[in-house]
Amino acid sequence: MVAGALDRPAEEGASHGLTRWVRQAADAQQGRTFVWAPVGLTVGVWTYFGLPHEPSTLAVLALALAGLAVLWFARNMAPLVLVALVVLGFSLAKLRSDLVATPLLRATTAEVLVTGTVTDIQTAGGGRLTLLLAPDAIEGLTADRTPRTLRLSASAKLGRPGPGQRIAVKAYLAPLPTPVEPGGFDYGRKLWFESVGGTGRITAPVEVLDADVPRRYLLQSLIGGIRRTMGERIHANLDGTMASFAEALITGERSTIPKAVNQSLLVSGLFHILSISGLHMWLVAGGVFWTVRAGLALIPPLVLRYPVKKWAAASAILMGLFYMLLAEGGVATQRSFIMIAVVFFAVIADRPALSTRNLAIAAMAVLLLEPEAAIEASFQMSFLAVLGIVAFAEFWMKFNVKDEESRLIRQGRLRRFAGKAAAGFFVALATSVIASSMSSIPAAYHFGRLAPYGLVANGLALPVIGFIVMPMALLAAVLMPLGLEALPLQVMGEGLRLVMVISDSVAALPGAYVIVPQPPALAVMALAFGACAFCLLAGPIRFAGAGAAVLGLGLTLTPLAPPDVLVERSGGNVAIRNAVGELVPALPRKARFTVEKWLQTSGEEATAAEAAKRSGWTCAASRCDTVIKGKRLAYVFGDTASAVDCGGLDILIADFPLRGTCRMVPTRIDRFDLWRGGAQALRVGASGVTIATARGEQGQRPWMVVPEARKDKFIRRDRVPSTHLPPAPEKATASP
Repeated sequence: MVAGALDRPAEEGASHGLTRWVRQAADAQQGRTFVWAPVGLTVGVWTYFGLPHEPSTLAVLALALAGLAVLWFARNMAPLVLVALVVLGFSLAKLRSDLVATPLLRATTAEVLVTGTVTDIQTAGGGRLTLLLAPDAIEGLTADRTPRTLRLSASAKLGRPGPGQRIAVKAYLAPLPTPVEPGGFDYGRKLWFESVGGTGRITAPVEVLDADVPRRYLLQSLIGGIRRTMGERIHANLDGTMASFAEALITGERSTIPKAVNQSLLVSGLFHILSISGLHMWLVAGGVFWTVRAGLALIPPLVLRYPVKKWAAASAILMGLFYMLLAEGGVATQRSFIMIAVVFFAVIADRPALSTRNLAIAAMAVLLLEPEAAIEASFQMSFLAVLGIVAFAEFWMKFNVKDEESRLIRQGRLRRFAGKAAAGFFVALATSVIASSMSSIPAAYHFGRLAPYGLVANGLALPVIGFIVMPMALLAAVLMPLGLEALPLQVMGEGLRLVMVISDSVAALPGAYVIVPQPPALAVMALAFGACAFCLLAGPIRFAGAGAAVLGLGLTLTPLAPPDVLVERSGGNVAIRNAVGELVPALPRKARFTVEKWLQTSGEEATAAEAAKRSGWTCAASRCDTVIKGKRLAYVFGDTASAVDCGGLDILIADFPLRGTCRMVPTRIDRFDLWRGGAQALRVGASGVTIATARGEQGQRPWMVVPEARKDKFIRRDRVPSTHLPPAPEKATASP
């Protein structure tokens, strides 16, 4: 009893100490709920996209009202506020999906006549264009089944209409694409949120029915004209490769960049410089801010009487807006502009400029306008990278800049210069490491690639970009109306040559190109949440974020077992995983795009042709055989079911309808199955074969295409890619 009495105060003291620590940690988070708002909205958006079925609009509206009520009446209770933000993120995603909803094409077509208004036009490279067309009528379709927008590919030789023009074209049309494998990237979903209900290829010269541009397209038409004129000026002053590189940085047009340049930048870790985002926006807007402020500072009456710093900030905002419009801003560009606008508005309002709150405002603005951005690589990479940099900046200013003035007074001039140079080098190095590390979390998941020498490449190339390339790009753009852009473009071109020397040298290093298997989604979410927690929490509790990140890293080491067999969505190829875990396609040249995506997801660097040389298949004529975990599999192709030997087979895959052939085979996948379910993945286990389909993984969602057979103008031609369709016969069957 005595021992128990003596121990009790110690236990109570420990309990009180823990309670006090928890209370202090909670108090340290006061006022930081706002910076967590984008995280709450993002979790809500992720929840919406993770559902297997589409929720009811009325139910979601009720949830949204409840979330708004909690946000208002319980705004001082952080946990409830975060829950309400998750609900609102979920509701925003659903309401956005309803807002962009469009009828979907459900069958491929023969050549049909389409009339409509061009809403946008982009250069796709290789002498091709991509048109977004709002159709008035599609031959063979009723008005209620006509998509709001079509995405059409065309040769530039067939004509280049402008935005707002009404045109008539003949085209083959196709439904939205399904993922190349179950659970893979859903490009059809991305198109759905652009109100695109079908794709296709224009086959005849474009006929302009009405060249008058409606008022709502005037700005877009004007910006497009400026972009083309600037591109022509750039190509007139620089050679092919450097001109394409410069055009990408100035106008955002990347279609003419050679593949070798893209590959070099990708491997070296410099590919991000082609995307007009934070780096470019800050250099351009920041350059305008500095130039305008410095110029006005030379006029004493203005400096003494007027807030020239605020004028410079307003000029920077306007330049950033023009740059975003010129570059046809994607998520990264929009985020960058919103961020700089918030920063410079803070300057105008005499508030602190660089802060996590400003990044939170930018993130919420993007999510409110386009909630679907939360599941896209651009949003995730951009915001995580900037979050890391801003968190480091706040740390640096708080712990390393205090008492700087008194410290510099005590030091000599040489020591001050050396100290500033060392600090600048450290900050540049730290921000590069932080940005690369943060952005690599979603990059590994979405792209399966890492750039191990990216720090070296960025450390060498970014000073060239910051001090030579972008200043000259800005100067060239300003001087173009005067016809004086030649000299700055030449200097910019030399800077870009140096960037390519750096990129090529780094890309040639051993192990520079690393492909990693796609990590589990749960592991990536744990890593991302841990990184956010470490940056957003205050006090020692932030190290809980490091714990979550370590958990995520641990989960990446235990990935889910990959499928044993993958079947292309039209039956054009089949790949197996051989005894050593390598992916082996049956055919070396069929469905190469799909096979290369499979290899990338698997973390393999081989090309489709190289992978096909691996052991695993035995092929002869129009049939390939293999054995997977004791199960005999045959892949037959060639549009004929005659003379198929089914004896002893456990799995049969055909790129044509099997109908009644080989009914005794336990697992059969034929053209009809692929037409209905899309790409398929098979896992062979002791209990049998488990099949997952791309459409099954999509769930019952509005962007999931339910295929149907159509007669006359609507025929099955989805075995041929929509961009390479041959002329259709005058009469066609109604087979699916």
